[in-house]
Amino acid sequence: MTKSLTSVLSLLLLAGCSLNNADYNLKRASASPTLAIPLLQGSVGLRDLFRNADSTYVKVYPDGLLYLAYDQMLVSQDIRNLVNIPDVSTSRFLSVPTGNYPPVPADYNSTTSTSFVTMPISPEQLTEIGFKSGSLSYDMSLGPQNPNFLYAINVTIPEFTNASGQFFSFQASGTGSTSIVGYTYNSPVANRFTLLLTLVVKKNPNAVSIPFGTQVKFDLTLGGMNFSFIKGFFGDQTATTPIQTINLSALGNTLINGTQVTFQQPILSLIAIDDYVVPLQVNFITLEAQKAGGSLPFTFTPANPIAVNYPVSLGTSATTTVNVTNVAQVISFAPTQMVYQVSGRINPGLSAGINYMADTSKLRVKMHVEIPLYGSASNIILRDTASLNLTNLTETQVQSASLQTNIINEIPLNASVQLYLIDKNNMVIDSLLSSNENPIVKGSTVNSSGALQAAGIYNQPITLDSNKVSKLFQATKMIIVARMSTSGSSSTSTNVKFLSQYTLTAKIGLLVKLKLTTTF
Repeated sequence: MTKSLTSVLSLLLLAGCSLNNADYNLKRASASPTLAIPLLQGSVGLRDLFRNADSTYVKVYPDGLLYLAYDQMLVSQDIRNLVNIPDVSTSRFLSVPTGNYPPVPADYNSTTSTSFVTMPISPEQLTEIGFKSGSLSYDMSLGPQNPNFLYAINVTIPEFTNASGQFFSFQASGTGSTSIVGYTYNSPVANRFTLLLTLVVKKNPNAVSIPFGTQVKFDLTLGGMNFSFIKGFFGDQTATTPIQTINLSALGNTLINGTQVTFQQPILSLIAIDDYVVPLQVNFITLEAQKAGGSLPFTFTPANPIAVNYPVSLGTSATTTVNVTNVAQVISFAPTQMVYQVSGRINPGLSAGINYMADTSKLRVKMHVEIPLYGSASNIILRDTASLNLTNLTETQVQSASLQTNIINEIPLNASVQLYLIDKNNMVIDSLLSSNENPIVKGSTVNSSGALQAAGIYNQPITLDSNKVSKLFQATKMIIVARMSTSGSSSTSTNVKFLSQYTLTAKIGLLVKLKLTTTF
């Protein structure tokens, strides 16, 4: 620009030298060139509606239609915690035969005791337990005390067997414990096992006298028991989860600040997946969509309580689908979260039966939400930002200025466009367009399948007054904001499809007329 101005002045000086008027003196030369400065060039699409954290929910159908998809397993209901195996403690006495015992060259078995021990489990009636933890602790004492009598007790529980089919059996002496992990309890009588105790007279080089009434007291405790699987009747019991919250931020964060939207053909389903071989009912105590300032309950079928399909064998699962009947209202409500609380009732109304459960068994409720971006909408906001650099120009050089706009809208939404100026502190200092200048860019036209036919175009200059020009020189960034809506009134809006390839592209430049003057 400086070089051009010099050339203009040189021509004026040459022209002055050709004048034959000694009284003519050239004092000043002026020029008014026009300069075009690009301000903003870029495009935004419907994917830009979503924050980076929410972009994982945005999917594309084969035809290019965008949709939001949420697949989330709700917090599982663990009804196995309804069945606890409490510690079992008992005492047994073995009589020691009276008499004078000569030295004993080798151990031999003496008196035996057979008794039944009932585990204090209620209301469960268990016939099989696979132990993944637990131990048998014992303490034995002789009364009256006789340190010269050497003895032990063989302990056998025939209902406890290992993988090889061997009974749980060991020899106890004094105080100690032994593990029952890896053994399986199996009994025809629920919650009961047999305790076999055999007194062992140990090898002893000394003679011993045993008075009448001598007994061995044997104290036993089965503790810390937990199962890898159980079988029996688990009783009519209910377990309830705490209130849970599921984040639906992608939909809620997109549709805020007054946005109104309706969706066609949304999908919302809840699928109960049951691993328990036990009759089960699910009751949704709370199930509602929420956002700031409101909530909307789900309606669904079948109604509470829901009888859940259950598998016929351990290690398999059965599913039950719960259909949400007000799905369109829930999705159009644009929730930011879903709140629910579930209870599970096993063996409802039953007093007997055969149930199975593994330690990995769960009742899970899977939520699937699929929202095609097909419908009508208003007040959807798209924006883009560009840096400004007018350092090669001073405000005093500007005689007049106008914005040159070229906006191409492939999105089937009408767009009301505004330009905001941002200072170095990222604060908005002004908007460039007045209300009567705010361009309306028509939405694209599409065919019945949603394919683009013709883009909406806005290509007109907008004159800026001196105050707007001054603000331009104070700004470091410019933001273009497009507020978009489908055409028609809220009751007659056309349903359109939003495809991933559709964009709104803007090219905006500043056309300035300069006032350049040189004084001699």
